[in-house]
Formats: sequence, structure tokens, C-alpha cells
Amino acid sequence: MSEGATLEIKETNHYNELSEGEYESLMGIDDKKAALLNTLVQLLNKNALHEWHKKHHGEGLTFFANIINGLPLVILEGDVGCGKTALAQSIGSPLSKQLDKAVTVFETPSNIRGGGKVGGISDRITETFKLVKARLRKGEYGILLIDEGDDLATSREQTQAHHEDRAGLNVLIKQIDVIVREKVNLAIILITNRLNVIDPAIIRRAVKILHFERPEAKAREQLFKSIFKGTEIKQEDLEALVSATEISPVLYSYSDLVQKVGRESLHLAVERDTPFTKELYLEVLSVVKPSPKIN
Repeated sequence: MSEGATLEIKETNHYNELSEGEYESLMGIDDKKAALLNTLVQLLNKNALHEWHKKHHGEGLTFFANIINGLPLVILEGDVGCGKTALAQSIGSPLSKQLDKAVTVFETPSNIRGGGKVGGISDRITETFKLVKARLRKGEYGILLIDEGDDLATSREQTQAHHEDRAGLNVLIKQIDVIVREKVNLAIILITNRLNVIDPAIIRRAVKILHFERPEAKAREQLFKSIFKGTEIKQEDLEALVSATEISPVLYSYSDLVQKVGRESLHLAVERDTPFTKELYLEVLSVVKPSPKIN
């Protein structure tokens, strides 16, 4: 790696109460939370898989190799503001509790693409995986988060793909494959807003692809039930909130409804020394537009 290109890999140890609280606070995506947690447990807890195999098939199921030797890659894809990154960053704590083992979550550095010099991307990807494997202590489990994954995993067929990008992608694929060969207790979560630009070789390697989308009417109703839990919210109030947030063709994202409108209206209730109500929420909603979609 070139001089002066130190990689700063964020490292978070789990279990910790802060991450557990962030995980629990994610509203409206319970199905995604459960699916990611269950997938990571199976990817990392090989002993449990072997016990299942022995119990139900006497270790004679040939097809079992497809899961025990599978690549430890999960892709979270979908629109902005729908909880992909927040879930990936906080999943380590519930995973640690489930496995009863320490879990370390690593995040790829912001300068992983390098400064445009030949070999920059490839060198940084290689160094990132090397550092992560070196920091992962024996007996622990790890997760490597690759946020904005389309920056590193753009399809080689894209007309604008530069030689450096294609070289970096090849190195990324190789490093993912090495994790299995070296039997490293590491799962990889790649996060992207644009699955359509991700290289097919990366997509084929994913054991699970979770799609995140803006909440439709039923999902918004469940979200509002969570937001207003502890108040005297009625069904007709929930229906009014769902109707008020029905903006076509661009719906509000989870982040819009929880972070932008929800928190602002809660702050407003405290400022005015009034209860947190549907009316207050709708007042704030009237001046907040949905986040633009990314195509």
C-alpha cells in the first residue's frame, strides 16, 4: 500500500448496551432483523450446523456441503433511509447474545478506494481484509461491513467501469473466497442502494439478499403503532396518519417518519410542554417532504 495511505478501520465490540438499544429502536423492519440475525447465526455457528446434520441425516447428506462451505456474504439492498446501515451496525449485539460469544464488527474505511493511483483500490481491499483477520481474536466471531458497496462491487459490464474498478472487484471476490478457504469466523455484509449495478459474481456469492423498501400502508400502520405506543392512539388516528403519508410516487422512508418527523414532533411536544399526539406529528409532517429516491 502506498505511503501515507493508512487505513482506519472502525471496530466495535459486542455485546454492548448502546448497540442493543439501537437495534431495538429500529421500527417496522422486524422481518429483516430476524432474517439477518438467523442468517448470521447459521453462517458463523458451524458447530450447530454439524449437530443438526448428525441429528437428522447421520452426517450422510451430501447436499449439506452447500451450506457448510457456503460463502459468508449477505447483501442488504434497497432504498435510502430504510434501516440497512443501522441494522448492520447494531446486529452484533443480538448476535453476540444468540451465540454466547464476543462479536467484533469492522467497517471498511472511507479511503478504501484510494487516491486514484494504479493499484490503489486493490491494495486497500487486500490490506483491509488482512487487518480485519489479524484483529479478530481467536474464539471470537466477526462481521465486516462494506457500506455503499456499489463503490467497490460495480459490475465489470458497466460502460463507465474503469480498469482500476474492475481490478478492485476481482480482488474483492478473491478475498471473500479466501475467508472460506482459511475458515475465518467472519461474515461479510455488503450494503447497497443499487443492486442493479453490483457485479453478478458478487450477487451469486451471497447466501442471502435482503430487500429494504419504503413502508407501504400496512407497514406504516405498524410503524405508527410503535411510535405512539404509550399514548391514547386510536385506530382512526392510525388510519389518518397512514392516509396523510400516502404520497405518490415517492413514499416517506422509515428514516423520514421516525427520525425527521417523529423526533422533531417529540422535541416540539417537550418545547411546548404538551402531550405527544397525532396532531403534533401531522403538524411537523406537513412541512417535511419525502427523501428523494436513488435510481
